[in-house]
Order: sequence, then C-alpha cells, then structure tokens
Amino acid sequence: MTRIAFLGTPGAAVPTLRALAGSRPVCAVFSNPDRPQGRGRHLEPPPVKRAALELGLPIHQPLSWKTPETRAEWEALGIDLAVVVAYGHILPRWMLDSCPLGAWNLHFSLLPRWRGAAPVNHAILAGDPETGVGLMRITPGLDEGPVLAQTRRPITLCDTAEGLLEVLAADAAELLLAYLPALEAGTVAPRPQDGAGMTVASKLHRGMAPLDPGRPALELHRQVRALLPWPGTELEFQGTVLKVLGVGSVRPDGAPAGTLAWGKDGAWLTAGDGRALELTLLQRPGKPVQPAAQALQPWGGAGSGPTRRTV
Repeated sequence: MTRIAFLGTPGAAVPTLRALAGSRPVCAVFSNPDRPQGRGRHLEPPPVKRAALELGLPIHQPLSWKTPETRAEWEALGIDLAVVVAYGHILPRWMLDSCPLGAWNLHFSLLPRWRGAAPVNHAILAGDPETGVGLMRITPGLDEGPVLAQTRRPITLCDTAEGLLEVLAADAAELLLAYLPALEAGTVAPRPQDGAGMTVASKLHRGMAPLDPGRPALELHRQVRALLPWPGTELEFQGTVLKVLGVGSVRPDGAPAGTLAWGKDGAWLTAGDGRALELTLLQRPGKPVQPAAQALQPWGGAGSGPTRRTV
C-alpha cells in the first residue's frame, strides 16, 4: 500500500484533502500551527487541521522544517507520496528526496505564469483572460518543477479572487484523483516548464488597498475583485476611508477623474480614462456593509438628481 501524506493549510486545500481521504488511506496530514485570530486573539486551527480532525486523520504542525525534530518526525512516517496544496512552507531537498514517488503540488495558476504566493489574485490584477490548476512535481526552486497536467478556467469580470479560488480548489481535487493512480504507479512523465513566460505572484500586503481614481476604470475594477477578501480595497472620501467591497459595470463618463456621483442609478466613481466605475457595496468605519448609494447618503443625496463630490 502506498503511504501518502497531505500537506496544506487554508480552506482552498480542504477539497483536495477530502477527495484524497475519500479515495486512499492518508497516513499523515501536515498543516501550519494554530494562529491567534479575531479581536480576542484566541488560537484557532487552520482549515486543513479542522478537516483532518473531522476525518480522523493524524495531524502534524511543525513550526519549521529546518529542525532535527521535524526531520525525524517525517522520516519515521516512511511516506512514499506527498500531496501539497498551499502549505505555506518551502520544503527542504531531503524531504523531497525521501519520497520515492515524489512530492506533488497542486498550484493555482497556469505555470510558469504566476509562480509564488498569490497566483489567483495576480492573475485578476493583471487582466489575464484565464487561469487554472497545475499538478507539478516539487523541486527545490520556487514552483519551478515539471508539470504533469493542467486544468483551465476563464476569468470573467464577475470573478473575485475568493470566488475563483473556490472553483479552482474543486478543480484541484478532481485533477488529483484523475492522476492519482499514475502517481502511485510511478508511470508519469511531467513536462519541464518553459521559463520564458515566468512571472512571480508576490505576497499581498495592505499597501495594495488604496484605490487611485487617476488609473483606468478597468484596472480599478480588477483591483477590487483581486483583493477580496484581503487586504481589500479602500477609497478615501471627504476625510473618511470607505471600504469598497463590490463593483459592477463600467460606462463612459464626462466628469473629471475622482468625481464620485450617487443617486437613483447607483454610485459611480469617474476614473482617469474618462470612464466611470460602478461601486455596488461600501462600508463606512464602524458600520455594516451597505449598498454604495445608501452608504454615501450622509454626504447628501436627497435631491432629485445625482449628488456629486470629488474624492
């Protein structure tokens, strides 16, 4: 019997873990340690740990793969095949070499496009027409390993990073199950990546959140969708920082860039290319998420025509 381990941390890894555990015995699950969450900073287990406990699978949460203790813990398991989804650790060469059938990563991009930490977000930000999932054998370099198979999904103007990742997570589970027998048999022949098309998806950070009305409307549209749910996007208006949680259509507009108009036909922000971006959901500080025009009512809006202000 093939001894299989699963390594993953966030919710996007859970569908693959459940699919794998429903098809084969899983000897061990590795996930990041519990982290403080919420205002109370209580320790919370990551989604993969919660799923593993529900499935009755043994869970391991090493802080680092550089310690002798972690190496001994791993080697005692005698793992033949490792399946990795968004684990969050750089795995050492000794660990990769210890798996006779390899360590395989389900990566949420069309490699070599968007190697790194946030591929789905960066694909939306860049306006890529499509993305997907790649089944890649892990090598010491960052997402540089040969690719066995890929699935593809179009990226539409309705897709947010959160929603698209949920779809790709389901695709990843199906992709693994389709190729699992060949992985166990050791009969696969993955293809080396063409490094010429390589891009790096850097980590997200809070500095990406502010919206600049001087930029084109479609770029702002992609920014909002790409950064949901974190770090989110925000618009400073009349000394108040508004969180932008939803966008709609884009239309021509003759107002100066930075004009915010709202009324019966919704809320619109004029961008730097002379087009207006529809804002559908906003959140004022300390308030719930509201339809954008409703959230803007403290700045006017009782008249018959649209209210206009400059950001």
